[in-house]
Amino acid sequence: MRWTLRLFLYPFSVIFCLIARIRNLFYDKGIFKSISYPIPLISVGNITVGGTGKTPMTEYLIRYLIPHYRCALLSRGYGRKTKGPLEATTDSTSLTVGDEPLQLKLKFPELKVIVAEKRVSGMDILLNNSTPPEIVILDDAFQHRAINPGLSILVTDYFRPLYNDFCLPAGNLREPLTGLKRANIVIVNKCPSNLSSDQAKKIKEKMGIKPPVKIFFSSIVYLKPKPLTELGQPLPANQSQWPEKPSIIAISGIGNPKPFLSETNNFGKIIKTITYPDHHDFTNRDLKNLFLALNQADSNTIILTTEKDAVRLKQKPLNALLQSKIWYIPIKLTILFNQEDLFLKTIDSYVKGN
Repeated sequence: MRWTLRLFLYPFSVIFCLIARIRNLFYDKGIFKSISYPIPLISVGNITVGGTGKTPMTEYLIRYLIPHYRCALLSRGYGRKTKGPLEATTDSTSLTVGDEPLQLKLKFPELKVIVAEKRVSGMDILLNNSTPPEIVILDDAFQHRAINPGLSILVTDYFRPLYNDFCLPAGNLREPLTGLKRANIVIVNKCPSNLSSDQAKKIKEKMGIKPPVKIFFSSIVYLKPKPLTELGQPLPANQSQWPEKPSIIAISGIGNPKPFLSETNNFGKIIKTITYPDHHDFTNRDLKNLFLALNQADSNTIILTTEKDAVRLKQKPLNALLQSKIWYIPIKLTILFNQEDLFLKTIDSYVKGN
């Protein structure tokens, strides 16, 4: 049935690809205007619909750069209910600035975060600030070509190979694979930590990655669960005690929940799984159902969720039981094959040269 639907939609994918190619050609030829800026601009994006791990990559860059430079994040603020350019603060909500920008603002309070549908207007705000940033990271900006980044990082998902995919709507590609040539760095993310060099070589060959484009392989590391009440606090030791051998209600509203659910099995026995669409805004009915599920379970049951979902949940009117029972799993990105130094040298070389 799935392949029948894909075959039916394939002609529309051909049209979609053609339109995307023409649009890119117009930018390449200067028919559509793309603005460059006199400071380092690092774009982090993808070529597919759904989660590829852009946010962990963005966090990785911010964590590395922010001790040395005034950094800013410019994002569309996907999922927010507001319009126009806005600055995120630690008191913002996911409905005003989006869950991912808020997540990063909570982790890095000193980070200047601007959300804007039109990235150019967001750049105007940043550069006209009394203390303008020295580096701007453009979130999910690979297809937003009105701004010309100096360094473009494209993040792909190991479990959803680009070379096996199609353009929308038959597949998940936002544009044809020829768009890979615009990237300076391609990150194959969410790889198994034991990925072999032979497997990595085959992936590189199938993707057709050639110099000067650099390719790196990365994995997502799941850290020790933290209680929702500690969200926005530094990552080290929990003040709350993780229950011994808990029963787990696993909930997620992210693009690809499979890795999260797989990891959740390591922390206890999953008795119920609830998945929502990406960027899901939890309703009062959702919270009521979670409360009922807890009441029907034993006292050693907890709710375990993703960090992105935790950002949205913390701002909801949770009763005392839910407040005390919701935990989340922080994550971080790690570069494989001992190539972290090479990756960071690539970042340093660009930043210091611009």
